[in-house]
Amino acid sequence: MQVRRVPDGRRMRGEQRRNELLAATLAVIERDGVAGVSHRVVAAEADVSVASITYHFPTLDALLVAALQSAAEDLAAELDGRGSELGARPADELARLIEHSAVRRRGRTLALYELYLYAARRPELRGSAAAWLQPLTEIARAFAGDPQKARLLVAALDGLLMQALIGAREVDRRDLAALLEVLR
Repeated sequence: MQVRRVPDGRRMRGEQRRNELLAATLAVIERDGVAGVSHRVVAAEADVSVASITYHFPTLDALLVAALQSAAEDLAAELDGRGSELGARPADELARLIEHSAVRRRGRTLALYELYLYAARRPELRGSAAAWLQPLTEIARAFAGDPQKARLLVAALDGLLMQALIGAREVDRRDLAALLEVLR
């Protein structure tokens, strides 16, 4: 006799609530930065009680770690397969990717950088922070066959994206083409 498992509705609702709380946390970080995150603020953003959020995330660290991991997973899903789409003009595609991150998804990108820098002060979070660089590294490997060059390209793109976010420079396809040429 085979036992069929029936999905546990409580578990599914709990997972749904957890995801809603993480989305609310990222919304708060987009708007107010990591410094603006508290159980009370996130509970208000999610329109739930503080008890509900502390049930799922007893400490702010637990909430921020989960938000960092969730954001990294979302970015990986969004960028999955983008390296194979670079085509004959990778500099143009990279420029579009940076523009997308710096303009269309500016709030989300700022939230990621906030979490990324938060992890710089917390050694136990560094693995999670590094995970959000993985999708970009995969894209870089599409045209920088050498793993070291791919990592250098990601570091350069990271810097260009940060400069675009703070308004220090515009995204320039010529800069990206020159960068790709240096790394070949």
